[in-house]
Amino acid sequence: MKTKQIYMMLMLALTFNLSACGSSGDGSETEALTAMPQSAEADSSENAGNENGDDYDVIDLLDRDTDKKTMETGTVKASAFSGKVRDLYYAGGSRIIVAADKLYLYDTEKGENIASADISMEELCVQAYADGYFIVGRGNGGGGNGSFATSQSGGGINGYLLNKNFEIKNTISFNELLNDDFILHTGGVAITQDGKQVAFGGLQGLYLYDTSSKKVRTILSYAEEGRTNNIQIATMESLAFTKDNTLVYVGIATDSSNGGDGFSVYGTVSTDGANLTITKKADYQVDTEEVQKGGNLIIMPQSFDRNNGTLLMLDTASMTEKMMKFSGGSEGKDGVYCSGQGKYVATSVLGKNSVTINIYDTASGKNIHTETVKDNDSTYFLRVPQILILDESGTCIVVLGRGIDEVRTLIKTFGFKG
Repeated sequence: MKTKQIYMMLMLALTFNLSACGSSGDGSETEALTAMPQSAEADSSENAGNENGDDYDVIDLLDRDTDKKTMETGTVKASAFSGKVRDLYYAGGSRIIVAADKLYLYDTEKGENIASADISMEELCVQAYADGYFIVGRGNGGGGNGSFATSQSGGGINGYLLNKNFEIKNTISFNELLNDDFILHTGGVAITQDGKQVAFGGLQGLYLYDTSSKKVRTILSYAEEGRTNNIQIATMESLAFTKDNTLVYVGIATDSSNGGDGFSVYGTVSTDGANLTITKKADYQVDTEEVQKGGNLIIMPQSFDRNNGTLLMLDTASMTEKMMKFSGGSEGKDGVYCSGQGKYVATSVLGKNSVTINIYDTASGKNIHTETVKDNDSTYFLRVPQILILDESGTCIVVLGRGIDEVRTLIKTFGFKG
């Protein structure tokens, strides 16, 4: 009973401050940190922002390419969208999904909008699967034209299956599927690559939804089957399917032998509820709301108050973990971001009028590029940015001010070589 009360309180707190499927960066204001020393690349005047342009700024780095090898840097233009840009999400290849007044499918290579969908939600989590895109979010109570997608009551978590043409083919209201349970946040939902099954974690258990029959069944009850070696699962807050459809989770657990505060864990479980594993990483507390997936890689950033400049990563293909060490001891406090295919990880370090981006190769752990983005308006650097990395083109997109209503969203794009 004590544990359930604790997580009821946690759920209420999360309702007011949740990030969507990884580092969203607009949950709370952050005191600006001193910028790290910049490389010769980062000092270039080409980084200076022009916040008054008609389109979002695009930084052309071709002149910096010392070996004259062509870099294909994408563009993101404001003219393709209506309303304030709130979030960007990887959609495969050169494509991204942009959340503004509705959702847009945008090609950064062509620099143009391809399609749009009348969906307006908060705390989005976007996953690509074989037939298109799976988008999960919390209803914001909007309703510009009375459509299902824009008229959901605030607080309810809904899912939308869109085909490759960005047309809505199926909708799921997750909280309506359960009689006595509910989902904590949007990161706790995952779809199989074939789009046939959707797993989601609630406050009391783990569930599986069949998209054809539209029926739901319980995979695991935390209280009854969620325990190994005195470690009791309390929540599964981030989920991902492996290629063999085993579920990988990151969540919170407690020590059932002595109680105490909850701690982060990760592990696996089959969709029939068998083969549950629970791993507790010593001296490493995962920020479960900031867990991200890129390709086969899951990155698990540390909690802000435990940060020591390291990052725990899990390869879901081999189920092996790896620890990455950043260049600075406090690096990671201002955001950690995984690329779409998991080849790269980026960190941001906030300054008074700038943010320095460090890009790391996940295979070698090496810092392969440092870039500083500047702007005269310091308001943009009061909150951590959103950073999107497109593996194929070596493009990094930095989104500033998206969660600050007083300023227009500023988007900076630069290229790098892996």
